[in-house]
Amino acid sequence: MQSAKLKNFTVYFENSEEYHHLKREVFSHDEYYFETDNPNPVIIDAGAHIGLTTLYFKSLYPHATIIALEPNPDLFKLLEKNIWENQLENVTTIQGALSDTRSTTEFFVDSTKNQWWSTGSFIKGAWTKQQESQAIQVDTWPLSEFVTQPIDVLKLDIEGAEQAVLEASQDALPLIDQILMEYHSVKQQNLYYLSEILKQQGYTLSYAQDGKELTKFNIKQSKGLISVHAWRQ
Repeated sequence: MQSAKLKNFTVYFENSEEYHHLKREVFSHDEYYFETDNPNPVIIDAGAHIGLTTLYFKSLYPHATIIALEPNPDLFKLLEKNIWENQLENVTTIQGALSDTRSTTEFFVDSTKNQWWSTGSFIKGAWTKQQESQAIQVDTWPLSEFVTQPIDVLKLDIEGAEQAVLEASQDALPLIDQILMEYHSVKQQNLYYLSEILKQQGYTLSYAQDGKELTKFNIKQSKGLISVHAWRQ
């Protein structure tokens, strides 16, 4: 296990390359930055990994209440350690994943010595050719089970399950003010269709890729990872 100082935090991790990649994405590029009038926002951090986004949200809003979900048991241990060692309050950790139903199902993680765990997914087949998929069993819940009160921000980095999760819990969306989502262009979902669901729920949308806002692009032919910000005006 390795550790590094990050702002006022100490972060523990296993894969240095992955840590620095995610650190740039979250802390340097501010890909999950949001503003709210609520000084004590309620946040769902789905796909919390080792807790970098949880730490980032706490750096923005120290009094935030956060529910952090992570299905990979190795990452979950690091998530809990990073929360404990940094003495974060009002953070609830849940070992499991959002899905379209409550169940126990197969989840695929990188089984190579590289331990590139941020690509864990319900979809068999790793995101890069250097990885091999190993199936583990994880518990899943629909989003609606966690939306029992107004939610200021829902963060989704769930490796291709975005559409299934949001489509299954549309009744819960009126209670969610903002959504920060990393959309994965996989055959199981369609960004145009997902965007229409969110627009029908009253959200305004913006898109970015590689840290740059996408103002003119063919949403029906989107590829790769796309950051989606949905908010209510």
